[in-house]
Amino acid sequence: MEKNSKIGTLAVILFVVGIVFSVLTILPGVIDHRQWTVLASQIVDDPTTGTNSGICGFYVFETGSTYTANLTSGDGGFLAGGSAINATNLDVPHSTAFDLIVWARFNDTDSGLDVSFTRCNLTWTGNITGTTAPDHTHVTYSGDDMIYVNYVWDNSNAGYTINRNQKNIAIDDIIIKGYK
Repeated sequence: MEKNSKIGTLAVILFVVGIVFSVLTILPGVIDHRQWTVLASQIVDDPTTGTNSGICGFYVFETGSTYTANLTSGDGGFLAGGSAINATNLDVPHSTAFDLIVWARFNDTDSGLDVSFTRCNLTWTGNITGTTAPDHTHVTYSGDDMIYVNYVWDNSNAGYTINRNQKNIAIDDIIIKGYK
């Protein structure tokens, strides 16, 4: 009797596994075949038009500023940068604690409109390496098949500073990735 019970249980388990396997192979998209893809460091010249993912702007703000909305040079705490800028020749005051912000956008194909499927890396000679994740990530808008994100490097809320006469600090690469 106990042998029949074990055989019956085994048969039910095999049947259920077969059904699950069949459903997974028949339904497209059930298994996620997406992977992280570098979306390059393309600049979005006008963040309000187009559908491509890309970098909308690069900003330097005083530490402690708010980054939960789209940034402009008119926002309090603004030090340098702007939209559609590639972070070259920014003039930042010395001895002022500042944060670095990359404003990026992703279309739904590149992110599924979910910030967990977006990444941003940058290389800053001396303080930040390309493998360092941002300290904070803020979604500033999600809808209309686009998600806008502010990636913030703020040195664990302490900010970064440069010394008097310190110059030519290169920000070599700003790269965003999507899960597509």
